[in-house]
Amino acid sequence: MRLTEYHLNLFKNHPYKTEIFFLSKKDPDLKFLFTKHSDFRSCKRKKGFEGLAQLITEQQLSVASAKAIFSRLKKTVPIFKPEEFLQKNDLQLQATGLSRPKIKYCRILAESIISQDLSFRVAHKMNDEELKKELCKIKGIGAWTAECYMLASLQRRNIWPAKDVGLQAAIQKVKCLKSRPNEEEMLILAAEWEPYRSIVANLLWAFYD
Repeated sequence: MRLTEYHLNLFKNHPYKTEIFFLSKKDPDLKFLFTKHSDFRSCKRKKGFEGLAQLITEQQLSVASAKAIFSRLKKTVPIFKPEEFLQKNDLQLQATGLSRPKIKYCRILAESIISQDLSFRVAHKMNDEELKKELCKIKGIGAWTAECYMLASLQRRNIWPAKDVGLQAAIQKVKCLKSRPNEEEMLILAAEWEPYRSIVANLLWAFYD
């Protein structure tokens, strides 16, 4: 599929220009979405404890609810480091809207970082599969959280959070599917978008939101 002069001009200054051209040639549906959401950008979270704690906060919540809770959490823990987080008691943290299980998971994460059971210096040098496995050793961090950390905090280009309900719903609509695809179907559908599946995820989130 040839890209028109219009498309070449539309994305000439986009930070993902190369990826957009590659994916547009692969998939006409993506070409349409890129045109409709030409100003999309990557989802970003901080690296380290703060980024993972924010993703834990976001688990199974709407974007608006998670944003409000994490905003209050940041006010409660203004210096967002593991040591500072552990100094806050459960009542202080619950007042932000953070649930008891998520408080527990964030505490476990903080303790893992302090004890060096999780070393970001080492972990960030791992490949995608190794890092996913390393992060999932920590209670409260599953595949979705680990993948979103690699995508949003580390800006890795080929991450595909197949369990993400928003992505599943977006794919269903874009591909005109009768039902929302399951995890296995999501992986099959995304195979042709490698090695830039993260770019597609960011595009579909922009479309779904």
